[in-house]
Amino acid sequence: MKLFLDVEWADVLASELVSIALVSDDGHHAFYGERNPLPAEPVPWVATVVYPLLERGTAAMPDRLLTKSLRTFLASIPAPTIIYDSPHDRALCQYVLDGLDEPEPEGPGPSITWLHLELDAARERWWRDHPKHQPRRHHAAMDALALRGAWLSQQGCSL
Repeated sequence: MKLFLDVEWADVLASELVSIALVSDDGHHAFYGERNPLPAEPVPWVATVVYPLLERGTAAMPDRLLTKSLRTFLASIPAPTIIYDSPHDRALCQYVLDGLDEPEPEGPGPSITWLHLELDAARERWWRDHPKHQPRRHHAAMDALALRGAWLSQQGCSL
């Protein structure tokens, strides 16, 4: 199964995770999580654009729970292939799987196939064709959905 990944981060180095989302190619499986606590000093753009979109509540998880939740989700997906468009997204996803700043997480990590695709033009077309979603652009779950839509359009599929 293909999973489309998007990650939001708080700093210019793309090293401080804010949120992470995965959505399956069939649209029936999704994961969304936010780091709790959030990075305390995000760059101004993240503070004014990304932070207001966050869901918090049950989506906001301490590092250990975020890692466990993501590993549990991926364990439920047979032979996952994670499609990403930014090397930062892959690195931060791996960082979550590795336990973030916590000691080594329990149990084996999931077996994942990673696939980097350049879908910038198709993703921008998806955003243009779905203006009702524009207000939530830069929410990781919405951006993962846009990446999925871009890939589907490249495959000649419609949503």
